[in-house]
Amino acid sequence: MDPNVNELNAVTLFEIYPRQVEDEFFLSAPLLAYFRDHCLVPFTGGSFMQAPFRYAPLIGGFYAPGSAFNLTKRVTIAALQFDTRYLYVSIPEYKEEIMVENKGEHAVVSLLEADMENGVDTANGITAVALAQSGQGARSLAINGWAEVINDGITPSWDGNVYSTYGLQARNGAVGSTLNSVPVFCGTAAGAAGVIQYSTLEEGYQDATIGRKEPNLGVGNKAVIAYIKEKLVVQQRFAQERDPVWGVMGFRFNNAMILKDDYFPSLKYGQNDPILGSWLTGTFASPGTTANGGTANANSNLPVAATTVTVGEVFAFFNTFDFLFRVTDSEEFGYGFSGFVPEQGSTKVVGQIKAMVNLECVSPRTQKQFYGIGG
Repeated sequence: MDPNVNELNAVTLFEIYPRQVEDEFFLSAPLLAYFRDHCLVPFTGGSFMQAPFRYAPLIGGFYAPGSAFNLTKRVTIAALQFDTRYLYVSIPEYKEEIMVENKGEHAVVSLLEADMENGVDTANGITAVALAQSGQGARSLAINGWAEVINDGITPSWDGNVYSTYGLQARNGAVGSTLNSVPVFCGTAAGAAGVIQYSTLEEGYQDATIGRKEPNLGVGNKAVIAYIKEKLVVQQRFAQERDPVWGVMGFRFNNAMILKDDYFPSLKYGQNDPILGSWLTGTFASPGTTANGGTANANSNLPVAATTVTVGEVFAFFNTFDFLFRVTDSEEFGYGFSGFVPEQGSTKVVGQIKAMVNLECVSPRTQKQFYGIGG
């Protein structure tokens, strides 16, 4: 085109409105908000984090007068151990862009501020996705998410993995089943995803209740929250109420506030993002249960061994007061910014948002997960 700019564009400024960058990428993460609000415990230093727990009673019983007591000293206490996990988000900038071009009245939006905001949201997104994953095996650099918490050492979690240890402590050995919570498959005998039932949720809720300790949060992605409302409204009357932590509308199942989390594992709404990670569910081969000739817990309802299990939608009850969300008290490594460092031989400067963060659960038995939900 010659001339390269027409008359109108040559004498007229462009309008930019709204005078902000609208976020069309990041999603809602109420589970992360709950952990930060209820469970944040600063990590003040040390080579690892340790949480002691009791797994057995002392020796005692009825006796006849004059009979000898059993004076054996019994070991009843063990501990969970977690190491530090680190994440980063790099923020590279060119000095020419942030110091020469994007400034003054012509800078409708600060490029630097927009990138810093993106960096914080990216760090939060990575954390939110990792909460539902694990920190074992191929993911040993990631946080110890709830997929390994809500497990019994013999039954696959929603990700298809069995976690025989938690916090470096073996399940089903000396500590028995004290660290166990059995995942529940809600699908069919053929492995397909099934309809969520009120009785399944109620039984799971009660299984995660110990005395006065009840789940206070139920979380799923959009699809499973819709299924619960559609299928269960005839069984339980509920009223919408505003959640005091996340500030959105939810409803209660017994004592648990039910909220939708856009980063929760899902077949319909899940994604596999190269930066944030994957919350897209898939399939795995059932190990069968002890009731049908397999190895998983009979209460998991999994089909016979080698059946392809469709994970579909996932839902979980949490007692968030039994979690510890560990973030260092170091300003730089507590989701803080390192400051910019120049790249040698260029005008590029780079800084990182860094976090030392991990997740501990002091009572896995007060949590419950359900998968194989399709309606």
